[in-house]
Amino acid sequence: MEDLAKKKGLFLFFVRGTSPNWSELKTEVQSIQNTQEGSLSKWSLYPTPSYERMFPELVSECQTNFQKELSSNEINQNTIQHFSKLWTHNYLKNRIGLFYNDTSIRWFQSFVGKKTSVLFAGASPGLELDLPKIQRERNHFLIFASDTALGYLLPNGIVPDYIVSFDSGRGTTYHFLLDLPKHIPIITWLGGSAYIFDLVNPKILVNTGHPLDQILEHLFLSSLGKTWPHYSNPSLNLLGMVSSITESIKNREFFVSGVSYLAERGKSHCKGTGYERYYLPETGRTRSLEFITKRLYSGERKGKNQKAWEQMNPKGSLSKIQFLAEAKEISFRSKEDQEHSLETFQGFPPSIAELAKWANQDHSGIIHKKTLNTWLRFSLS
Repeated sequence: MEDLAKKKGLFLFFVRGTSPNWSELKTEVQSIQNTQEGSLSKWSLYPTPSYERMFPELVSECQTNFQKELSSNEINQNTIQHFSKLWTHNYLKNRIGLFYNDTSIRWFQSFVGKKTSVLFAGASPGLELDLPKIQRERNHFLIFASDTALGYLLPNGIVPDYIVSFDSGRGTTYHFLLDLPKHIPIITWLGGSAYIFDLVNPKILVNTGHPLDQILEHLFLSSLGKTWPHYSNPSLNLLGMVSSITESIKNREFFVSGVSYLAERGKSHCKGTGYERYYLPETGRTRSLEFITKRLYSGERKGKNQKAWEQMNPKGSLSKIQFLAEAKEISFRSKEDQEHSLETFQGFPPSIAELAKWANQDHSGIIHKKTLNTWLRFSLS
């Protein structure tokens, strides 16, 4: 059976015994992913009904260990349940928009270069404290700004090299309601906020590993011969994505500002974010903005914020990330002297109807079935 599976391009594992070595199985699975083209990152466990009836305790143990070693964590599952419908809707809607806005869309492949100082600007209150240093050293950094930080950076004369926006929620729109320079590229994904795709700014689309992205990756490779690499983001935030897509820069120096996942100085975020515009109708003499937004972050890191912090500061190892506020005075190289370039490609995969039909075969739970079937009924092409 193993030989027959290999001939068909499949990988068949026989897990023997009442106490399988799940960590060993995980190592085998990861080694396959590292040696094969494409991103085989989705794994599901389907016990047969008869097996569940005959061996309920063993099935329960297998499910527990499978969730621990190979499946998404609880934070991932909660995020999927909350956003899957919006992701699917945005993905299909934005995909259609590509037919009408093909000049400003590019598909991200990699950043290449060496000895480049990268700065990621988040929107915690600490960004205000780092502003003088950022202004002074602006020409020495390749700056990636979170969409939330735009309302503070731009009015203070800091024009980032790239804007990073992956949140699919409609609240993202409020971060872009300002005089945004039209030349700044926005790094996002097809499931991102639909408002972004109405802007004239160039859009650079990253393969996030979402099932629909994996399908597009396959269609690009098989139909156009284009490689669209997948970039993982275990920290589940913008900082992790920027770190992932710039990792190929040799001797990269990675600095962060405005990142803490904590409330600081009585505030959840720096000045000028879209939250100020969003919560403006609720503010008044007795309800300040700080009072309303303090629930966004608290005095301790919890849930996904704690997970993101642990990814940025792994235990027992030195993180390659440097906080700008803690960086010693060093002689940065001018950005013009740093060697880096962005590699992308243009072109379009098959029609939305074909994409939807492929997606309908997926049972990962990340693609919302009801939303997808609604699109299929209209036979989009």
